[in-house]
Amino acid sequence: MKQMKKILFLDILSGDKKIKERTATTVYRGISYGESVRRFSGISKNDFFEIDASRGRFPDTARIRMVFIGGSVENPVRGSESVWMKKTYAFIRKLKKENIPILGICGGLQFTVRALNGDIVENKNGRDFGNTRITLTKKGIDDYLFCGVKSSFVSMESHRYMVKEMLPGWMLLGSSEKTRIEAIGIGECIRLLQFHPEMRVSHIRAIGRMRMKALEEEGFGGRRGVGNFLSSIRSTDAVGRKIVRNFMRQWNGSLQTPRRRGTLKK
Repeated sequence: MKQMKKILFLDILSGDKKIKERTATTVYRGISYGESVRRFSGISKNDFFEIDASRGRFPDTARIRMVFIGGSVENPVRGSESVWMKKTYAFIRKLKKENIPILGICGGLQFTVRALNGDIVENKNGRDFGNTRITLTKKGIDDYLFCGVKSSFVSMESHRYMVKEMLPGWMLLGSSEKTRIEAIGIGECIRLLQFHPEMRVSHIRAIGRMRMKALEEEGFGGRRGVGNFLSSIRSTDAVGRKIVRNFMRQWNGSLQTPRRRGTLKK
């Protein structure tokens, strides 16, 4: 019997077991990051599986229909990567070679960029965190990933590092005030987002509380100021879910694909 291909969530959150456990408990209320993404995206359990990349063992690509690569606390800066990160890069290159669709989110964007010989650097504009306005380029407006999405929208951010520069053949799909490269298209199959379409308000607030000291030191205000800032964060679920599902529809034959569309008004 032919094996059914499934959607893979590639977990690159951390190689530190304690960080993973703390994040699952504090941010995702006892479930894994991948399970949170599955529920947000409306994917059935039978159509989904997770792999912890930090273990350095990866599945047979014949099992995979498409891949989500989530965020990470690791910063994939050239020369500072661990062994498991380099093995993950090799797996990403294999996925690309076999034309398996990839949606990389935040750390997923950064790991994929490094896998394809790009560079990740610290953002000179500082940490981008909370609600941020994303502005699509002309190519972004016309791309399947943003079908039905306004050309300027607000999403969630949580990062200090960013892509240094675009490589030849890559498409810049979106930018923000602090981060010029927010969305990248590579061929038809790879879409990379520095922002977090899958992040809920409760998630970003929990992360903010975990990083309270860093936020205070980086100018988000004293403890009370950071608390007020976290309280001001608003949901971006609707646009985030649309982006994720656009990707799924594009590569899932059982769903109607959005393909391309004309420019939408702001």
